Amino acid sequence: MRTLRTVTMNTGYDDYYTVSGLSWGGRGTQHQFDAVCSGKGISCARTAVALALPTIAYGLIGEPDRAEFSARLTNEHIEHRLFTVPGRARHNLTLIDATGEKVAAHFMAQGYVLDDPLYVAPMVEAVLADTRTGDIVTLNGSTCKGLPSDTWAALAAGLIERGADVIVDAQNDALLDALDVSGVTLFKPNDDEIMAIPAVQAADDRVGAALEVLRDAGARVPLVSLGARGVAFLDERGDRITGTCRVESPIQSVMAGDAFVAGFVWGMVAGDDSREWIRHGLAAAAAHVAGKTGDALLARAMENRSLVEFTAG
Repeated sequence: MRTLRTVTMNTGYDDYYTVSGLSWGGRGTQHQFDAVCSGKGISCARTAVALALPTIAYGLIGEPDRAEFSARLTNEHIEHRLFTVPGRARHNLTLIDATGEKVAAHFMAQGYVLDDPLYVAPMVEAVLADTRTGDIVTLNGSTCKGLPSDTWAALAAGLIERGADVIVDAQNDALLDALDVSGVTLFKPNDDEIMAIPAVQAADDRVGAALEVLRDAGARVPLVSLGARGVAFLDERGDRITGTCRVESPIQSVMAGDAFVAGFVWGMVAGDDSREWIRHGLAAAAAHVAGKTGDALLARAMENRSLVEFTAG
């Protein structure tokens, strides 16, 4: 069976504080605290495991954090391979409204700073060696500061040569370099990240311009994430389509894009219709936004598939 392999450079922890009475300069109440392993590929793998996909998460981790990070992933039944680098894992902050009336706010900390590309070489070599024809590999998130901007692009090219389907969820220069790689199945920039593309910056219809760039780059599914408004993509005929899946009571938007990628892979494993890949992606993302995890996420995602709507334009 095809295996999903997620690759993350900037791993860390997401620290979740459930609070009420938030007032800058004042006092509020903390109701609950939790910390989970994070990084876009780790979050993608977590959703993929909930969707019952064979999954292995690859990631860099600071040497002092390796044992705890690995133990936490094992407790979540996320198969993984970790590779140590200098520094400590970052801690991101998420504030959750205890009343459920507001969507959570997320604050990102700085990732690893590496002064030598050799630090990432063991992970790159392992991913290339492990990948088999037909596997799906996602390259998730930012690259570490200090690494060449084409780090993701070089890995994507090597994986495609090995017969893998590659999804690149990158930003800034890493995204631009990856656009030069022929044969990528999906790029997943959002409507802010597309502004790194020069051809988009001067366009009146920025999403439309980005979709054309992605199509011209050879992406099998040219797609731009629109956040709560769903996704825009070009179908096989080149027509622009918007896909949405409504969430009645959104709980968290953080990592919804990673859940979409996992759901997209869920759809790839299920069949060959690229629109169905997107349907599955939106269904999984909506389940995540509704606050579902584990078996509940799978059940909600399965229900959501019939709620996904596609409209022209």
